[in-house]
Amino acid sequence: SLNFAGRLRTIFKEGVTSFDRAQNIVVIKTVSGMAGAVAAAVDAMRMQEIVGSLAGDDTILCVIRTSDDAVHIMKKLRKIVEQ
Repeated sequence: SLNFAGRLRTIFKEGVTSFDRAQNIVVIKTVSGMAGAVAAAVDAMRMQEIVGSLAGDDTILCVIRTSDDAVHIMKKLRKIVEQ
């Protein structure tokens, strides 16, 4: 539902502290304890370029299909946080 999407966006925006990239891996840093919730929000976005993600306590590793896709995904995710 639209409400659920809104809640996920809020979790994502409030949980993320930074992004970084190494080749085709996007690393998302979060507030302590929020990585699982933020990763669930990323998964719910169903971006075709994301092969999978793994969450720890405050860090998420997202494996992206290509390095170019990783640049694109990082821009997309940053835009959501800045809205």
